[in-house]
Amino acid sequence: MTFLDDSPSFPGRRPEANGAGPAGGVEGVAMLLTDDATAHPSPWRPLDPFPMPPPHLLTGVAATAPDDVWAVGQAHGRPLAAHWDGETWSVPPGPAPSAAAIGAGLEGVAAGPTDGPGGPAATVIAVGGAYDRLLGTEVPLIRQWNGAAWEEAAAPALPGGPDTARDYVLTDVAMVGPAEAWAVGHGFGPRAPLIALRWRDGRWRMVDGPSGVHRGKLLAVCGTSPRDVWAVGAAGREGLIAHFDGTAWRRVPAPATRFPLTDVTATAPDDAWCAGGDSLLHWDGRTWAPVEVPVESVNTVTAFSSADVWVGGARGDLAHYDGRRWRRVPAPERLRDATVWRASTATDARRGGPAVWMVGSRRFGAATASAGKGVTARHGEP
Repeated sequence: MTFLDDSPSFPGRRPEANGAGPAGGVEGVAMLLTDDATAHPSPWRPLDPFPMPPPHLLTGVAATAPDDVWAVGQAHGRPLAAHWDGETWSVPPGPAPSAAAIGAGLEGVAAGPTDGPGGPAATVIAVGGAYDRLLGTEVPLIRQWNGAAWEEAAAPALPGGPDTARDYVLTDVAMVGPAEAWAVGHGFGPRAPLIALRWRDGRWRMVDGPSGVHRGKLLAVCGTSPRDVWAVGAAGREGLIAHFDGTAWRRVPAPATRFPLTDVTATAPDDAWCAGGDSLLHWDGRTWAPVEVPVESVNTVTAFSSADVWVGGARGDLAHYDGRRWRRVPAPERLRDATVWRASTATDARRGGPAVWMVGSRRFGAATASAGKGVTARHGEP
């Protein structure tokens, strides 16, 4: 997988490059946001430690209820998908990556109800990528939860290329309907296409993305319905925003940003937010406009409504918008400075109470190596 290291909001390469020797390393981190957003010194509190030794990273999170939360990333050079049941973390079984895969990891995860013969059930999909030493190129990963274990799903091949899925990776996935999802990603090189995959009728298909984007990458996706889907990423080193209206993807004009856009969330067709580097943008149904926030970096954004929005960034930065003003919110002390928030999600208030989760990773040194191993953030009822 490829991180955009030129942005100060990104922690760097995969954990196997960072290591976890005597001098320290990288670990995924997890915290809970309590009901009282004004609590001191912080309304956020860490959850139980993550159930494995570092190095590991957390890069995606999805939830259907406060006791049904998935966090994904990478641990020891292998894909990681952990489940929170409201009390503890577990790591359910999954397919072993190919022996030829280097740096295999999951970048995004989506979860949502699917109407089945026995009533509503949860659909959970995780995506990512790896470098295949035998093929000499990157390959995508798609995994889907069957209720007891993770199963590998077939990714489509690039049009006009080999019959196997190769030369691209996937960076995020979103459920946009009871049985419909989108995954996005990118190929490699100046002429590589933007990657947009649509999951319908139990099958993944390649869909043409916006054309004419030089050195383009799609890094995040969200949607309020199958006819209102947003994807963000990079065109060169600047931000890129695209929209799918049920028929085709098109690039949407937006204010210039100094860094790629790394997350997007929407609560309605006229209320969407995207974040990346030092920029936060808001969609009001007609245009994207910049928003000033009291933090230096914003990697991730999630919202219940236009009057309840959270952002997280590097150095443990957190901020909240209540519909009138933004307020900087401190993270727990041990999660400041060295923590980078990478992804967040908000659960439906009708399913066990409202909750916001945020996942990230932090660097630790020899003096902090015994600190907790997981950080996920939740806002709402414990």
